Amino acid sequence: PASCSPDCIFKVVFVGNSGVGKSSFIHRFCYDRFLAELNATIGIDYQVKSLIMDDTQVALQLWDTAGQERFRSITKQYFRKADGIVVMYDVTAECSFLAVRNWMSSIQEGIEDGAVVFLLGNKLDAVQRETRNVPKVEGERLAKEYKAVFYECSAMTGYNVMEPMLHMARSVNR
Repeated sequence: PASCSPDCIFKVVFVGNSGVGKSSFIHRFCYDRFLAELNATIGIDYQVKSLIMDDTQVALQLWDTAGQERFRSITKQYFRKADGIVVMYDVTAECSFLAVRNWMSSIQEGIEDGAVVFLLGNKLDAVQRETRNVPKVEGERLAKEYKAVFYECSAMTGYNVMEPMLHMARSVNR
């Protein structure tokens, strides 16, 4: 029963440039719907999603951080005690992919041992309408370099939204 309190609670922090789809991804994961008109996150937002995994109820606290440069100092504070970090970029915006290295540096300064890092290339749905500026192989290569788990997804269509989050829950639940 979902009304029971969870057996475990894990903190997962989402980072990445503004506009890559962090809030949309979280909204799709929590409510299984896409909102076209989400405003930019100011500072930090927060959702909780409960999952049943192997007869264990797990709650994921999803911390949605602002991608703008002026919020970077705030964002770093949220890496402390994080069980998992999701770094997101937009597959149609090379600048968001190039910024991943800066995000990874910030994370490495702030996270504690044992935190799991995922790299997600979002907006696969946009590849039909726009040019794909970040090849999948580049995302995979960068993830490997940082020992991160890699997925490509679409918050808009829901493609590959549940899979990385279940993978994250299993990884932090070890």
